[in-house]
Amino acid sequence: MKSGVIKGAVILSAGSVLAKIFSAVYRILLTRILGGEGIGVYQLIFPFYSLCVVLATAGLPMAISKIVASNPKSANSIVKKCFAIFSVFSLLLTTALILLSGVLSSLQGEPRLYICYLILAPTIILVSGASILRGYFQGKKFFTPSALSNVIEQLVKMIFGLILCLIFIKKGLIYAIVGAMIAIVISEVVSLAILLLFYKFSKKNAVATQLNCLAVIKEILPITLTNIILPLASFVDSLIVVNLLKINFSPSMAVFMYGLDTGAVSTLTSLPTLFSFALACSIMPALASNKKSGNKKTTLAINTVLFITLPCVFAFIAFPKPLMQILYGNSLNNFGLKGLNLAYNLLRISSVGIIFFSVNQIFSVSLQAVENRYVTIKNLSIAVTIKFFVQIIFLPSKALNIYALGIANSLCYFVVWLLNRIELKKLNLYSLDVKFLLKVLISSTIMLLVLTILLKNKFSIIYLIISILISGLVYILSMMLLNVNFKKNKRAFKKY
Repeated sequence: MKSGVIKGAVILSAGSVLAKIFSAVYRILLTRILGGEGIGVYQLIFPFYSLCVVLATAGLPMAISKIVASNPKSANSIVKKCFAIFSVFSLLLTTALILLSGVLSSLQGEPRLYICYLILAPTIILVSGASILRGYFQGKKFFTPSALSNVIEQLVKMIFGLILCLIFIKKGLIYAIVGAMIAIVISEVVSLAILLLFYKFSKKNAVATQLNCLAVIKEILPITLTNIILPLASFVDSLIVVNLLKINFSPSMAVFMYGLDTGAVSTLTSLPTLFSFALACSIMPALASNKKSGNKKTTLAINTVLFITLPCVFAFIAFPKPLMQILYGNSLNNFGLKGLNLAYNLLRISSVGIIFFSVNQIFSVSLQAVENRYVTIKNLSIAVTIKFFVQIIFLPSKALNIYALGIANSLCYFVVWLLNRIELKKLNLYSLDVKFLLKVLISSTIMLLVLTILLKNKFSIIYLIISILISGLVYILSMMLLNVNFKKNKRAFKKY
């Protein structure tokens, strides 16, 4: 049942990628059914709903996995305590969403959303329960339930969403959107049911010790607070960025530019971070259960993250044009703006932040695992504060405009990386492997040279995929020629 760190990260990453593919296909087909207005109304539901979900679940899987790994004999007791605590909190958020649904729909200028909020509100409780069980399984180093439930959830949402939308669209647009909301509820029920079935058959050991509620809250709170900060910052961005851009641009242009960063660019920049997030989730129980080897585990995890993210960052910085052109064509050239040129530069700027964001995911769990609970909250709060200052000062600049958002985000990730790096150094929890870093940089450079030759004046989705596969193989061969022992690293991870 148990999986090693790398195997666990691979399982979680595979599940995340497959779920994202289903989600992307669903979004494309849903847009075709609902049309521009329909998908716009559909999207209006999620800012406040997502905030409620974040408040109810942010950091729960990682926090609970840490407690379970540290107290394996009390695992079943921990799950029961968490269900008791978070069911009450989730119920309060559900009630708040129900009570505010009328006000929210009126403020958004779309009274038809009222019924959608009512349908989605109970899913907050379901998502919270699923997060608790995912944390339990990850703490047990059993990653299959989390990945499987995630994939099936997206698949069920896609199937039922498309069927219900096609049935209800004949009655009107809002009926089709309601059908999509019902599909979300069904998918969350199925996801929780799968996790409960795994939980039922995985309970083998009776509870040897009990943890009181205060002890559970004390462990969960700092990790949850850390994981809430960035989603809250994104929510604030949705309120202030467009308004600051409106100083020099029309409302439509401001929304378009904001969408470039949060849509077109973030879709690409989020891909390399999938593995680092999965690795962070899988390494938390390993660190919590054996803190003495924290330095070796953290260093090994960082090497793995650099091995995956650095070549991606190099490619994004060097080849934003073919990537954007193949994926989006001329659809970004709206309002007379050179949308693709904006997207190229935004991708370059945002790519810098990928390295610091990915590495910091490992830094953060390393600090949390060794009981340095609140330092990550302090460091991230400082970084986000600096980010907002940069945005407020430079977004109104006609020269920088939307680029200020990319700069602010990258600066935020750099600051929190630097502050957490200082803390890790104090605790002797991380040592930079300079030789490995140099090998990654050399191999990434060789990979770029090959990719440059392959992509010269040739643009098509098939050719791009083939070029990426060939250059990726060259990258791995270069690492092997530089005496990187993959088998040795694999054996080292198996210890944990």
